[in-house]
Amino acid sequence: MKLMRAAAYGRYSSDNQREESITAQLRAIEEHCKKKGYVLVKTYTDEAKSATTDNRASFQQMISDSELNIFDVVLVHKLDRFARNRYDSAFYRRKLKLNKVSVESILEQLDNSPESIILESVLEGMAEYYSKNLAREVRKGLRENADKAMHNGGRPPYGLKINPTTHQYEIDETRYKAVQIYFDGVAAGITMAEIARRINAAGFRTYTGSEFKITSFDTWGYNRKYKGDYIWDASAKKDDEGKRNGHKRKPIDEQTIIPGAIPAIITTELWEKVNAMILKRASNSEKAKLRAKHVYLLSGKVFCGNPECGKSFAGESYTSRGKPYAYYKCSGKCGNKSVDKTAFEKLVIQQLDSFCFTDEAMKSIALRVSELYRERRSNVDEEIEPIKKEIQSLEGKLNNWIDAIGDGLLDKNVLAGRIKEANEKKVFLESQLLQAQIIKTNSGIDENAIISVLEKQKHLLFSTSLEERKQVVQEFVDSVYVLHKDDGEIDIELNVRVTNGGGEALLLATLTFTMN
Repeated sequence: MKLMRAAAYGRYSSDNQREESITAQLRAIEEHCKKKGYVLVKTYTDEAKSATTDNRASFQQMISDSELNIFDVVLVHKLDRFARNRYDSAFYRRKLKLNKVSVESILEQLDNSPESIILESVLEGMAEYYSKNLAREVRKGLRENADKAMHNGGRPPYGLKINPTTHQYEIDETRYKAVQIYFDGVAAGITMAEIARRINAAGFRTYTGSEFKITSFDTWGYNRKYKGDYIWDASAKKDDEGKRNGHKRKPIDEQTIIPGAIPAIITTELWEKVNAMILKRASNSEKAKLRAKHVYLLSGKVFCGNPECGKSFAGESYTSRGKPYAYYKCSGKCGNKSVDKTAFEKLVIQQLDSFCFTDEAMKSIALRVSELYRERRSNVDEEIEPIKKEIQSLEGKLNNWIDAIGDGLLDKNVLAGRIKEANEKKVFLESQLLQAQIIKTNSGIDENAIISVLEKQKHLLFSTSLEERKQVVQEFVDSVYVLHKDDGEIDIELNVRVTNGGGEALLLATLTFTMN
């Protein structure tokens, strides 16, 4: 059974707090866990420290541990225990979210309504539009290079080199045969280990001078340059952290491809054969992962409807005679029966679709998002200066650290973690500043842009990817209460999250229905 694993975070502040205040925080968190059926697996505390996150060792350890998949939710007594200001709070909640960890405050309702999330998506789209306009001239020059099949930066693929005069690709006579050995080997069904052994035995080494390993060829079979195609603008967009995964690609029809513009190391026929083999292996591997993994769309949202219990329902699965079964089961011992995962989730999705994603419902949500935008715009001047000061403070820290490392006063390995986090926070704050400046510049928000985000969410709700479905379900569903009746029917109470007109208070629209 998969129970919700919780981590508790408590912070002692010297600002007129009693010695036992941190104990009181943790006691309240423990009671919250019992009430909701969470399992408390880790406790982190920082004592006699300010809220400055740089100086909180346990807090930083908790953020680091979130990458290890050892807890699903972080519990705090109040949000002021979590971070010193709303920007720190937003930054660290975002980091935790990327690691699939949520944050719950015992005493407060966090602003995570669907409307606030939709507004954030619209603002990110507007910021991306502005950023693209600013980068247009740079891309124009790169596009001119692409039209001439000229190198646009970065290290060329193994086996190719760049002519220093023409800046065009040429075959690297000292390395290209290693590429041929690889493609011939894959086409013949030889293992990666044996291919690596043959390339090493032929005297070839990687760019760093190391021997080849089975992981050295991860991108070779996908690289169209080896068959003579020039490619530009192929990388997928940056992720939620502003980072770009060099292994992810845009769809082929969105890339710039010029066939035959580069000297080919292998034939087109051989490349197509090897590429098809690799894609088939990857597909089979992904199918095997999907078969082995159950994604519970309502994880952390389902509770026992028995008034004497009220504990969480957890996902559970087993296999009988080769057939997998998955369901939600009460973590208490009140006798409330389990519910079939597939049928239950399908019914909830149908209810969400009819309540949140009809034309009328989407227009209503768009109206609330517009009101939320106006509310935020009325306070935007108060946002801009604090963000600028925070960015300046980070830049000062970074410059001081870099100077200290350059002067030999500090070991760069000691500061590596702090420098990385400061740079990440600076990128995040710069995105927040751009959003605030956009809000100040634009008096209103286009309803069509909001509807477009909602339509994308509706599409994700019925996506073939369970993770994408889960994303939408988690945003819109506050809680689901399940109770089996004596006649065999199941009473379901679905609480959907909406906000009031100003976008401040979180309200619950309750839908009740039965399931056989």
